[in-house]
Amino acid sequence: MTFLKKVTEGAKSLGEGAKTIGGRAGDLVESTKIKFEISKLEKEVENNISALGNLVFLQFKGEKDHEKEIERLLNTTKTLEEEIADLKVQVEKLHPKPPVCPKCNTEYLPVANFCMNCGEKLEKENPPAE
Repeated sequence: MTFLKKVTEGAKSLGEGAKTIGGRAGDLVESTKIKFEISKLEKEVENNISALGNLVFLQFKGEKDHEKEIERLLNTTKTLEEEIADLKVQVEKLHPKPPVCPKCNTEYLPVANFCMNCGEKLEKENPPAE
């Protein structure tokens, strides 16, 4: 009976491990999608800024009636930058940056008590409330 119990427990831990790996893979897929969206939005911002430059130059040369288009592009670009910032926050939540030693700026594992590079005692940070 003990053997069957060990097999059952092993199967449960394997199942939990598979769920963890599956969750991480899902996070990786999700962050890749978000990063692709960020890339598209950044390209759109670049295009807007280029168009703004052209319109301002045309105004400098004496052409009139570009104010409405300039205003539209400025507002659109601002909105895009806000969307990009929000998406970057989502990526950060999926893949938080590891903590760094305050003395030598070496990354360390969250469970570490001392920096493996300089030996500095590491303070435990309270995770932010969700």
